[in-house]
Amino acid sequence: MSTNTDVTDAPLTVLGGGPAGLATGFYARRRGLDVRLFEAADAVGGNARTLQLGPFRYDTGAHRFHDKNDAVTADVKALLGDDLRRVDAPSQICWRGTRIDFPLAPYDLLRKLPLSLLAQIAWEQLSIPRVSADADHFREMARQSYGPTLANLFLLNYTEKLWGADADRLSPHVAGDRLEGLDLQTFFLEAFGGETTKTRHLDGSFYYPRHGYGQIAEATADAMGREHIRTGARVTKLTHDGRRLRRVLINEDEPVPVGTTVSTLPLTLVLRLLDPPPPDDIQALARSMRFRHLRLVVLGLDRPRLTPNASLYFPDRSVPFTRLYEPKNRSPDMAPNDQTVVVLEQPCHPESEAWTQSNEALRDTAVDLLTGQRLIDDGDDEIVAATHHTLPFAYPILEVGSEAKAERLTTYLDHFENLHLLGRSAQFTYTHVHNLYAQARALTAQIASQSSSMAAGVTQTES
Repeated sequence: MSTNTDVTDAPLTVLGGGPAGLATGFYARRRGLDVRLFEAADAVGGNARTLQLGPFRYDTGAHRFHDKNDAVTADVKALLGDDLRRVDAPSQICWRGTRIDFPLAPYDLLRKLPLSLLAQIAWEQLSIPRVSADADHFREMARQSYGPTLANLFLLNYTEKLWGADADRLSPHVAGDRLEGLDLQTFFLEAFGGETTKTRHLDGSFYYPRHGYGQIAEATADAMGREHIRTGARVTKLTHDGRRLRRVLINEDEPVPVGTTVSTLPLTLVLRLLDPPPPDDIQALARSMRFRHLRLVVLGLDRPRLTPNASLYFPDRSVPFTRLYEPKNRSPDMAPNDQTVVVLEQPCHPESEAWTQSNEALRDTAVDLLTGQRLIDDGDDEIVAATHHTLPFAYPILEVGSEAKAERLTTYLDHFENLHLLGRSAQFTYTHVHNLYAQARALTAQIASQSSSMAAGVTQTES
């Protein structure tokens, strides 16, 4: 049997410098492992970066850090110190000219919904059996869990806009734990439990860094050691011998030998990069897996605040954007005292009209929305800065059957004994940053243990 010298001699290779890759590098260094990380972009953070437009800071997504894992929360607090702050900023749904609190609360709905709708919602909540655990798709789960009226008003249209697919084609798990606790018991508890109870679940209460969500990525990279990170390094080929990855090709002309490798690249991209390529059936399966892209419109506004909310959601199909978020409501340091900045998200399929639309047209649509929602009065007169961003492979589309497909693809990749997959896109799953850090923590502990065992075995063989 040949000696796997790469386990003990070569650095741990991490592909991708988003949250999953950085967490892997950070925890690996803590375990004493030598690490090198390759990131295609010119900066780390992936889709969880904080960017700057003049005096404005904004994130590439309406990100929040949730206190769901004590060990990970302690680690992130240690990285950021007092710059990691608790925020209580509930969101709202823009519905027919009215803003509904989200998480939903009965006392708010009583004030804002017609009596006929309230009566229908109450009857459905009391009379419809809860069997959503066995639902075949998201439409069935939503209607069984919350009743047809509540689901149709606030869940189904928004979800279909977000994912770009009919609700009966989407997995029941597309919402992750965002709807956790939105049931009859919680609904009435929150009616009488006060504001603290109301914001205890979903996205009303969370942690957020003083200088933007990307501060978590930057602090993690600093703790990992910037000398271990190489940006501008796009992976263009993964060479293997059928059992192990042997080399990664960087920027099409630089082969790099590898040992143990953690990939956070999109699952389908990894399969396309393999050399030799996978069997035809695996390639066909990978081509059937889809990712959702995002376009962002960023507007600096000449006013202290737009709303008091962390985010506004737009379930109406006539509105091309799904969400608006105002970074200043997460941290006052994201904009000057007398100005604010907002970001609007438009999910897209690649090559669709929404994806290829000009930046100018998209900006005009955003301004029209703000004016139409009575959020601003003077249109362009209030806008002091503007920019745009595209985020390809923003998140995997979790269609019915995608879990089985992803399992088959990852099972194929499991044949490469030195390759590990980690991350939302790499594992084709819905997850959060605190989960990614927890998974990276566990994975690097496993790799370190294997490395120590192998080193001990090599020493015994030599002696």
